[in-house]
Amino acid sequence: MSDEAGIPEGSLQNLVDQTSLKWIFVGGKGGVGKTTTSCCLGVTLAAHRGKVLIVSTDPAHNLSDAFSQRFTREPTLVNGFTNLFVMEIDPTIELEESVDGVSDASGMQSFMKDLTNSIPGIDEAMSFAELMQDGASASSSVGRKGSKEINFK
Repeated sequence: MSDEAGIPEGSLQNLVDQTSLKWIFVGGKGGVGKTTTSCCLGVTLAAHRGKVLIVSTDPAHNLSDAFSQRFTREPTLVNGFTNLFVMEIDPTIELEESVDGVSDASGMQSFMKDLTNSIPGIDEAMSFAELMQDGASASSSVGRKGSKEINFK
């Protein structure tokens, strides 16, 4: 449902009904309920969709606490579900691995480290960029190179 201006209604039901919706980003300052919101969205969407993946770039790994289960950088099935998966990515480690992969022959590695340390939030942005690149699109599969892949069609 939408209003006269064509703006969709801001409701959970609207998110569930939007079958073309592939990505939902939950953001905000610390303590506003991002983890709680993400978990509720994931559980609700899992009841209505084929497969759902929740990805966290919070180094505190609060999704592991919320579901009482340890998650890693690999998509892991949540206990008690057949179609809800979680990945907890540490953006600092991901960024370090990306920079370490750059050739240092021309001093680019040092430059990249300086650059990435000077831009707030770049580690999270790089983590999402890598995830989207690995999966090619939300309708294909997600998995790290050399690991199992999960098809999210």
